Amino acid sequence: MTSASAVPLPDPDDLVVLVVAGFEPDLSEEAVRQAVVDAAASWVKRRRLARALTDDPDLLTSGRPEGPSVVGDFIRSLLAHGSRRAVLPKCAGCGSVKKLTSLRADGKRVCSPCAHNTRAASLSCVECSRPARVYRRTRTGEVICRDCFRLPDGDPVALISAAVTAVAPGADPAAVRRAVESIVPVGNVYLMFRLLWEIEDTPGLLTGEGAKGSARAARLITALTDAGVSVTAPACHGCGEVRQLTHVFAGRRCCLLCYRKANSAACGHCGKERAVATRRPDGTPLCSVCTRHEADRLIICVLCDRVRPVGRRTKDGPLCGACCRPTLRTCSFCGKGPRRCYRASTGMPRCDTCSRTRQTCVGCGKNKYAAARTEDGHLCETCWQKNPVSFNPCRLCGTIEYLHSYGRCHSCVRDQQVRDTLSRDGAMHPSLQPVHDVLVAGGAKAGLKWLAQPSARTILDALADGTCPLTHEGLDALLPNKSVAFLRAALVTAGVLPSRDERFAALEQWIASTTEAVTDDGERKLVRRFATWHHLRRLRREAAKHPVTATQATAVRASIRAAVALLVWLREHGTELGLCTKVHLDGWIDGGSTTRYDARGFVEWCRKNRHIGKDLEIPAREKLSHVRPTGEDERWAVSRRLMHDDGLAIEDRFAGLLVLLYAQPLTTVSQLPVTAVIVEDSQTSLMLGDTPLLLPDPLDQFARRLLARRRGHITIGASSDSPWLFPGAFAGQHLSHEHLGTRLKRLGIYSRQGRTSALMGLSTQLPAAILTELLGISPETATAWTQEGGHWARYAAELHDRPQRRG
Repeated sequence: MTSASAVPLPDPDDLVVLVVAGFEPDLSEEAVRQAVVDAAASWVKRRRLARALTDDPDLLTSGRPEGPSVVGDFIRSLLAHGSRRAVLPKCAGCGSVKKLTSLRADGKRVCSPCAHNTRAASLSCVECSRPARVYRRTRTGEVICRDCFRLPDGDPVALISAAVTAVAPGADPAAVRRAVESIVPVGNVYLMFRLLWEIEDTPGLLTGEGAKGSARAARLITALTDAGVSVTAPACHGCGEVRQLTHVFAGRRCCLLCYRKANSAACGHCGKERAVATRRPDGTPLCSVCTRHEADRLIICVLCDRVRPVGRRTKDGPLCGACCRPTLRTCSFCGKGPRRCYRASTGMPRCDTCSRTRQTCVGCGKNKYAAARTEDGHLCETCWQKNPVSFNPCRLCGTIEYLHSYGRCHSCVRDQQVRDTLSRDGAMHPSLQPVHDVLVAGGAKAGLKWLAQPSARTILDALADGTCPLTHEGLDALLPNKSVAFLRAALVTAGVLPSRDERFAALEQWIASTTEAVTDDGERKLVRRFATWHHLRRLRREAAKHPVTATQATAVRASIRAAVALLVWLREHGTELGLCTKVHLDGWIDGGSTTRYDARGFVEWCRKNRHIGKDLEIPAREKLSHVRPTGEDERWAVSRRLMHDDGLAIEDRFAGLLVLLYAQPLTTVSQLPVTAVIVEDSQTSLMLGDTPLLLPDPLDQFARRLLARRRGHITIGASSDSPWLFPGAFAGQHLSHEHLGTRLKRLGIYSRQGRTSALMGLSTQLPAAILTELLGISPETATAWTQEGGHWARYAAELHDRPQRRG
């Protein structure tokens, strides 16, 4: 053990503050310390940051893509706190200032797209042989690209259940299916097939050879045994006992104890053969006991002034283990005491033994750490907070609920935190009262979660200090900051700020920053003119009809990004835009991915404005794949599941049926207003076109339930009066079609394939005029589909032959 004369290393926060003060003395110490907390929440990250900056302080100002990733996070946090001299590291691959998530073999960091492109360059699709990222793998483990990948036919859950039933004939089919569905994310059909292939390729997987399988197969065996299915749990190949096989050693799964034994080494401090908990910078292994006594883990206790391993860090300073002992209380679980108990202030004190004991919760039925014990049994933390037994009256407003802290409800705590953040010298400026009113509206728990984010505190501090005016331009100055969008949407909905097209404003700011990558002033101005007069002018012209859509913004960004990349590429190859030839353009297209075709619009614009030769052009991108419609049997199988599976969210069920049955695009579904649902007595209609569409059962029930319980995930701002049928995460806005599409993909519903299949079926049954009136499909699209699927005269003939109702 370390002797009493051991001296702890300097606090990492102090080292970072010292380094930053050397190049930016105007930045306050409080801002630097807050930036450290925002960028490095854990002690390990702070120590890593301090070590990197101490070794090379130029990492903060040179823009070199070196050092650990926490350096980039710290620079971003410094810039958000007002730093003017810090420089974000540029990607070693593309030169962008994105978050550098990967490390190359030469020790330089690159962004995620460059890392993907590097990996894709060494891989090729097994079907088309083109360089491809790993989208999926075949049954034999070969890489296949997105365009070539096709899911096998059949329901993988049913096939896996059949394989399990073949091993355990007496098992309950419903219990087997629930166990299979519980181990894979809902709707991830590919992972289900991977598990099915593993079961088929390893015949003894369910009969005792589970140690050869993957972690997913091990979870399946555990879920089946918990459900009472008679499959054979595998034994650890190290000790031979039946335990949870959570680790892999020598190619087979083993228990934690055997894994630790296999990976043990002589501790560099005590010399004993123990499991390696961590390593010193020089690679010396350390066990878990000696790790606490290393110099970088020692602190000077603020109470006893002794050098000891840290027990707890408080706002007043670090405490050793002896000084941070819990309060002595009688444990409410085991009834023994007095013991050192935790949560003594909540009225449910727990000793250390009971805090580490898992119990079956009587509320949710899951095996979790118990938070309380009632007459009926133990409750987990989530169920305890919902149980009326835990409710108490707030000492400020009298509201009875599960209190937040110090006898106060969540609403009172949120109100106090908002006032404290927006106040200076104990008073809040009258101009910030609308901001306070917006932040205390809506759900209190969600609002507290938003206030706890450092980015939110940065915004409110800037408003309170007066450095950020309460305008759109003032909030734009705080970007990049994720919390700005939430606050801006809430302020616009409340009428504090005027409404504006956020996608258009973000596009203008993005163009200004992206074109900085062009080094030549003339070419940079040329790209900006192209963006202004070719793209932005068209978007402004269409703004009178509708705001900028996500698809339009994505297309503009792709075009500008490709134009900038083309100019940079020409400079790297010793030429410029005015001297560009057809050979250069052919080399540009052949030397990269298909995204280089996005520069076609820029080249055409330059040719029309005589900036390049008249014969220069980039050909249109060839479409390599077509939309394959969902199979008719699969479409109806998914539709039946949406109709009858009450375990699915009502929003996903209703939106999925509109796609699969009525061929509605996600952009239309996500933007449905509340007024689109018309309820008249026992009938429910939906306005998709010019004529209300009468909804059959159970769609009419889904629409009524959605009207009654529709809610978004709005963090701040009131959401009860949202005009949208699918409210989004931002106040006053609907759910984005991208997020809705992601939710439906988890259920195996793909919008384009499902709509194509639905249109193929509807076009053979209804004429184009009916499709346009009821479903809102354009006349041109409806006519094209009906001519492809069947003439409307067939519909008229069938209508004539139908038996007529007699009134």
